[in-house]
Amino acid sequence: MGLREKETDRDILGDLPMFAGLELQEREALSRCASLVLGQTDDRLFEEGEPANGFFILRSGRVKMRKISPSGHEVVLHVATPPNMIGCRALTSTGTSYPATAVCMEQVEALRFTRDKFLQAVSDSPDVFFGLLIDLNRRLKEIYTLQSALMEPVEQRIATLLLHQALPKDRELSDWRKYPLQEVKLTKSVIGSIVGTSTETAIRILSRWKKKGLIGSERGSTRVLNPEAIYEIAQGS
Repeated sequence: MGLREKETDRDILGDLPMFAGLELQEREALSRCASLVLGQTDDRLFEEGEPANGFFILRSGRVKMRKISPSGHEVVLHVATPPNMIGCRALTSTGTSYPATAVCMEQVEALRFTRDKFLQAVSDSPDVFFGLLIDLNRRLKEIYTLQSALMEPVEQRIATLLLHQALPKDRELSDWRKYPLQEVKLTKSVIGSIVGTSTETAIRILSRWKKKGLIGSERGSTRVLNPEAIYEIAQGS
């Protein structure tokens, strides 16, 4: 079907944590430089190499950031969930391009902001920038955790990814005792791509863990049943 765009309003912006504390007139100004984008599975918010002249904030659904390797294989760099910001390079530099392609993994709603209009609208609203900086810091922390894990054995990488995805946002892996774990809605091929291994290897490891009762899995999703054991694997114990 392809992406659809429609006008947004200040109430939609108010649903997002980074904008919830703004005055009505500030949200009104921001809504005039945004549009609501509706996407279906496999729709692309932007393509690698396209001019980075805007960014997106997810309201619902999941989006994977991917690159295609020289051998033609998909490499998933990150899976964004609400209220993640996507395409933030548009805010940090001018005349640049998107470093990866943003692909909808399911039905998606996202706010799209053009760079120039957004910067003009928030020039007198430091609270907006503060909210975006918090989100960027969270994103960088998530990416650092996963990239650090890439130096470890593949089982350790998969365990780190599962806990990271199952925990609430902004939580350390060691917080597994404090919070209920969410279902991880990633296919085995995506899990393999994120941690830098083959789909076959990911399937083999996850199947072994399932037989041991560490996880449960259905088509396209995984549940951590024994978080203590998965945490120990993630720590290399």
